[in-house]
Amino acid sequence: MTKFLIVSDIHAYVRSKDTTSVPSLVEVQPDGKPSNILREIAKLLKDEDLRPDWLVCPGDLGDRASPEALKFVWSELVWLRDAVGARYLIGAAGNHDMDSRFINNNFSPKENLRALDPPFPGVTLSDSDKYWGNDYCIYTDNACRIVNLNSSAFHGYGPIIDGKAGENEYGRISERTINRIVAEVTDRAYRTNILLTHHHLIKNDHMWMGEQSEMRGGNRLLHQLTEATQASWIVIHGHLHYPDIDYGRGSSLAPVVLSAGSAAATYDAGSSASPPNQIYLLDTESDPGQLDGWQPCGTVHGWYWSHDGLWERSPPRHRIAYGSGFGSRLNPKQAADRFESALKGSGQPYMNFDEAFAKEPLLKFLLPADLDLAIKELTRRAYKVTIAPVRSQSVLRPL
Repeated sequence: MTKFLIVSDIHAYVRSKDTTSVPSLVEVQPDGKPSNILREIAKLLKDEDLRPDWLVCPGDLGDRASPEALKFVWSELVWLRDAVGARYLIGAAGNHDMDSRFINNNFSPKENLRALDPPFPGVTLSDSDKYWGNDYCIYTDNACRIVNLNSSAFHGYGPIIDGKAGENEYGRISERTINRIVAEVTDRAYRTNILLTHHHLIKNDHMWMGEQSEMRGGNRLLHQLTEATQASWIVIHGHLHYPDIDYGRGSSLAPVVLSAGSAAATYDAGSSASPPNQIYLLDTESDPGQLDGWQPCGTVHGWYWSHDGLWERSPPRHRIAYGSGFGSRLNPKQAADRFESALKGSGQPYMNFDEAFAKEPLLKFLLPADLDLAIKELTRRAYKVTIAPVRSQSVLRPL
């Protein structure tokens, strides 16, 4: 198993006399005081006895390209990497990390990111040079391969013309970059393939119809990656602050897409309408004997920043709850059949989901939406499902 701690869209800021709104729960203090919301993550993982292999940040470390915020958050993430025992820290350049309006730099929108120490986006100086030179770099570790793509590579170029959005309004990948990435990933030896980037590759109509900041060329990249490797990829992105986990477009090898919520951004909407501030631990399953050929499969543990100032397990009402699955593409009838078989085979009057997952592993890796559909099918078959705060502890029994 390979574990990824995902901390996205922090939007740290520096307060000034001109500050009219507070964009984030992370404020850079003049005395360099560390961020409680970020440092509490280390305590959380220690309490849950979890140790990630990778710490990844899909962009927007700071707000509005503040060089002080970028430096502060990057140093906090380096501290967090060491505190949680992760081997690697990598980031992706977000639109708020690129000084596309040349507020803090006169000549290069990426200069503040390039000035970070250790070199952004990690892991080595050579990786950093490749990222800035080619708009991507590739990391490999055992059976895992990560393509880290700079979807903000063209920010700061292409002005607004005739009222049309400039390059800083959306992500982009060039045809040349697609071709170079595809040529470099033809090796099919990797069980887990991940694309890390800031912008979403698929338009999200859950939010609002006018939202058009998705990556230009993103779908083309996904189709070509799938074709080149004959594998389903995992996409991890930020930007929208809209937590969701779903499948992309395409065949049965369509990618798993994790849209990370913001770890710390604040919202103008009321708390009931605002998405939760979340962080995640994505864990891939490495035992192919449990997967009936589906790959990749895994779970995502989500935590949200509560009103009590603590990271708490995200409940089932959140779109990425604690223990959400991905990778199993059973339809509702197939999933309900397996739940029913597990309960009848146990000889018990009832069964919690953890017990069902142990007997039928693919049930554990259903998307939250697919698990909900399976529960509706079970209800139609005269079973009762009592939903627990942690979905895996929910209980199935006949009516």
